[in-house]
Amino acid sequence: MVRRTGPLVLALVLAMGLLAGRAHADRLDDAWKSGNDAYLRGDYAAAVKAYEQLDRQQVTSPELAFNLGNAYYRQGQLGPAIWSWERALALDPDQDDARYNLEQARKVVATRVHDKIEGADRDPAWMRVVSQLPASTEVWLFVGLYLAFFVALGLRLRARRAGGSDAASDEGHAAAWTAVAAIVGVTAALAACLVVGRIAMNRLPVGVVLPDQVSVKEGADPNYKTSFDIHAGLRVRLLEHDQDWVRVRLANGLEGWVRDRDVGRL
Repeated sequence: MVRRTGPLVLALVLAMGLLAGRAHADRLDDAWKSGNDAYLRGDYAAAVKAYEQLDRQQVTSPELAFNLGNAYYRQGQLGPAIWSWERALALDPDQDDARYNLEQARKVVATRVHDKIEGADRDPAWMRVVSQLPASTEVWLFVGLYLAFFVALGLRLRARRAGGSDAASDEGHAAAWTAVAAIVGVTAALAACLVVGRIAMNRLPVGVVLPDQVSVKEGADPNYKTSFDIHAGLRVRLLEHDQDWVRVRLANGLEGWVRDRDVGRL
């Protein structure tokens, strides 16, 4: 006689999975509470440790990135703090507190850096233009203008087909709607450029310098000559990897190699 144990085994597996998931969630909750409690009592090292534990578990949360940035900053780690606030804004562009903290931290960095590289901290013009609005706003702006363009075309066609007794008035209305359609169409095309630019920008690998100062080498080895130094919080493009090194490019076009661990990815 064959015993049919399949359903029972499946039920046990599901139950064990649920218990494991619940235990994992409880550990995450404990780490979150531990980090918040440590921060409130001024133990920023413990707060960083707890928040980093959550980060290693791939918890994606703008609140976590914001709190981690605050804890880093309280410890005097400007690079990691800037990196964390950048991540918070990438997840939620409306985080005004993270934006304010980021601006203040960059001002602190500017006062500490005496050999600042000219133009290294300014993104290309097209990136600055694209970044003026949140991504969701750019998408909805394009959709709204796109629809408005066809509405204007429809009203223009309706005015031309009106066939009323006042032909001159109908022609005037058609001409007016033609002008409106042209203006809305051009604006929709510009909005489309913003959306395309946002997509292109999001595909560019970008990182933030973490240590207070990093020597940029001419090659992927510490024995290569140092080309220049970069400092905490600087945004850099990530071009290619070679073992534990990464080639970076500054906004002004300068390039070189740094240790992979010295750059936090966004």
